[in-house]
Amino acid sequence: AHNIVINEDTGFAYIVGGKNSCDGGLHMVDISNPIEPIKAGCYGADNYTHDAQCVIYDGPDSRYLGQEICFAANADTITIVDVTNKTNPIQLSRTGYKDEGYTHQGWLSPDKKYFVFGDETDEKKYGHNTKILVMDVQ
Repeated sequence: AHNIVINEDTGFAYIVGGKNSCDGGLHMVDISNPIEPIKAGCYGADNYTHDAQCVIYDGPDSRYLGQEICFAANADTITIVDVTNKTNPIQLSRTGYKDEGYTHQGWLSPDKKYFVFGDETDEKKYGHNTKILVMDVQ
């Protein structure tokens, strides 16, 4: 695995990257009993996830209030997945961005309106200085 994302509110870990059984995507593990973790599901439809933030959504889009949503840095996109039902995760959005190099990591704004993220290689690929990217996810 490249990284482990933990949603402390739900007791689930998301093993991302590397050669997991989900094509490097969200490998969902119930860690509510850390002595006996249980594989709960898999989302690999958008392949490799480099990093993610998974939250119980309490943002401005009322359709997803109370749902567990993962905002994933997926190499060349920001991919948003509803993982409430671990056996049937649903991709809500897959969005690229200008001057994409390699989507590295990101974090939601406190109001859940924006995903603030970094690109690991855009400086080399496009010859500009390091920058922070902001995506409207309302």
